[in-house]
Amino acid sequence: MINQEQKNIIETVVQQGIADSDMFLVELKYLPFDKIEIFLDADSGVTIQQCTKIARAINHQLEEQFPDWSYELEVSSAGLEHPLKMLRQYKKNIGRNLEVHLPDGKLIEGKLLNADEQGFTIEYQLPKAKHKKEQKTFSYNDVKEVFVGVSFK
Repeated sequence: MINQEQKNIIETVVQQGIADSDMFLVELKYLPFDKIEIFLDADSGVTIQQCTKIARAINHQLEEQFPDWSYELEVSSAGLEHPLKMLRQYKKNIGRNLEVHLPDGKLIEGKLLNADEQGFTIEYQLPKAKHKKEQKTFSYNDVKEVFVGVSFK
């Protein structure tokens, strides 16, 4: 089990690693069997090289502090398969298509128009009116998950 001292080191090294960039921490997961998952995002995108640099820095600190500790570490970008979690992610995706999953199981797909502390607004096609679009504003608490849509155009 990962202890608080180890967590503090990991969080400090991550924050130091992203301090001079436009990267930000989206999620840090501590899983069973000492598995650590770190998901990063950036206004300009996250590269493999950036993830590798942060992973190496974390490994160096942990090996120095806890030489006998065996753990698994993954550092990656919060890609399309991860839901949006932070306002900053919504803002960087304005103009892109979103998949909004509602608690009742419904899915609404539309273009993200705006996002602020209270919620976000999308423009979407009405199902039975091909040329009619509607705007809808959602509170973050009113949605189950939101993903950036994939476009192959």
